[in-house]
Amino acid sequence: MSSPKPKKKNIYLEAMEVFHRAADLIDLDPRVRLELEQPDFEHIFYVTTHLQDRLQPIAQDDHAKYAKLADSDIPESMLEPLYDGCWIIKPGAMRIGSVHTENGVIRIAKKGLFKIKRGQPERIKAYRVQHNQARGPYKGGIRYHQDVSLDLFKILASEMTWKTAIANVPFGGAKGGLKLDPRLYSKEELQAITLRYMYKLKNMVGPNFDIPAPDVGTNGEVMAWMLRQYTDGEREPHKHRGVVTGKDVRIGGSEGRVKATGQGLAYCIEDWFLARGKSIKGARFIVQGFGNVGSNAAEILAKMGAKLVAVNDADGGIADPNGIDVGRLTQYVHANPKNLRRSVGGYPEAQAISKDDFWSQECEIAIPAALGKEIDGNVAERLRCQLVAEGANNPTTSDGDEVLESRKIELIPDVIGNAGGVTVSYYEWIQNKRMEHWTEQEVNQKLERAIKSNYRLIRDISNDRLERSAEYDNSSFLVGQKVPMRLAAMILALKRIEAHYRIEGFSQ
Repeated sequence: MSSPKPKKKNIYLEAMEVFHRAADLIDLDPRVRLELEQPDFEHIFYVTTHLQDRLQPIAQDDHAKYAKLADSDIPESMLEPLYDGCWIIKPGAMRIGSVHTENGVIRIAKKGLFKIKRGQPERIKAYRVQHNQARGPYKGGIRYHQDVSLDLFKILASEMTWKTAIANVPFGGAKGGLKLDPRLYSKEELQAITLRYMYKLKNMVGPNFDIPAPDVGTNGEVMAWMLRQYTDGEREPHKHRGVVTGKDVRIGGSEGRVKATGQGLAYCIEDWFLARGKSIKGARFIVQGFGNVGSNAAEILAKMGAKLVAVNDADGGIADPNGIDVGRLTQYVHANPKNLRRSVGGYPEAQAISKDDFWSQECEIAIPAALGKEIDGNVAERLRCQLVAEGANNPTTSDGDEVLESRKIELIPDVIGNAGGVTVSYYEWIQNKRMEHWTEQEVNQKLERAIKSNYRLIRDISNDRLERSAEYDNSSFLVGQKVPMRLAAMILALKRIEAHYRIEGFSQ
C-alpha cells in the first residue's frame, strides 16, 4: 500500500508565518490577531469582452500548401503585433487594398503566412481582496498576470497592510487584478477589459474606501481608463480623482510617482551604505526584473555612482563586469518597438547569461525586482553579494531567508524596500483631495524622510538598539532581543496597527 502524498503547503499560510512569529514576540492581542489573520473581504468575479480578429502564424510544415497564395496588401498601420507572434487585425483592415485568402489563410508581405482567427467572446477571472482598513482606506495595486490566484492576492493584500503601517501612511491593505497575460491582447482589448473590470468593481472601491494603483502588468494608462470608468456620469468627477493613484501627472497624478518604488529602494540602499561609513560609488549591483521597479532603481543607483553588472528577466539574462549602460538598456527594453517581450534578452552590448549564472554574479547588492519566491535556499547559497535589497513583493522564501541569515548576507525587506510606491501614492491622494500639485523635489524630499526614518527604525528593532531623544524614541517598538530584519519590520507594522484597535476598541 503506497503512503499518502504529503499535502501541498498553502502559500498564504506559509506567507503568514512571519506574522505569527512577530505576533508571539509582542504578545499581540488575540482578537487583533484574528482580525489580521484573514482578509476582511475576498471578491472573485468575471469580466467578459469580445476579442478582435487575429492572425496566427501557421506551422512551417504547412507553408508548402500555400506556395501559390498571393500577398495581401494590408497597411502596417492596420496591424498590431503581439509578443507571441500573432497580429491583431484592426477593424476595416480587410476592406483596404487587395486581400487574398485560401482556407482561412492569408499571406502578409514580409511577415509570412497566417491563419485568420475571428474574434470571439472571452471570460476573464477577476479579483479584489481587501485585507484590513484599521488605519485607513484599503490600498493596493491592480495586477494583470496569467499566474494570479486568490491565495496570491491574499498574500499581496496582507503585505500592503504591513507596508502602509511601516511607511506610516494612513491606509490599509488590498490587492486585485485579472488572470491574463496583457502581452497577448491589443491596447484596444485591454482598454475594454479594464473598463469592464472597473464597471464591476465600482461598488467595491472609492477614494475614501479602496484605492487601486498600478502593479505588475498595469501602468498609468490603465489607471486613466479606470478613473474614466469610475467617474463617468458623476456630477463632480474631480472629487473622485483620488479613486486611483499612479495616474499621469496631467490628470491628477503626482510628480515622482512612476519612479517612486525604485527611488524608495535606492534610498534604503544608500542608507545601508551610510550606516557602514561607506560610499555607494563604485558598488556593483545586479537586478532581476527590468520593469518599472528594476529599471528605475537601476537608473537612480547608477546616478548615485553604483555600477549595474547583470540583469535577468523571464525571457533572458545579460552581464558585463565592466558595467551596463542603464540608459541604453532602458531604451532597448522599453522604447524599442521590435522588443515585444520587453526583455533584456538579446541586448547586443552585454554577454548573454543563464538564470543560474545571473544569481552567481559577484556584486555588493542583489535586487530581486520581479515576481515572488525567486530567492529560495538554492539561489541564496549561490549569491555572491553583501546585501539583498527586495524591490519585488515577497521575493524570498522562508528557506531562502534562513540561508541568507546563516551566510550573514544582509536584507532590506520588501515591506520597506518597495514602500516608496505606496508612500508617493499617499502624496498623490493628498494632492487630489487638496487640488494641489507638488514639485518632484518636494515629493522626493518627503519620500526620503519617510523611507529612511522607518528603515532606520526597523534596523533599531532588529539590533535591539535603544534610541531616545526629543526627536526620536524607539523604546515602544523594541522587544528585548535581536531579531532578523524581516521580523523587525513585521513587529513595527503590528505595533502600529494594534494601537488603533487598542485605542478605538471594536465596534459591535
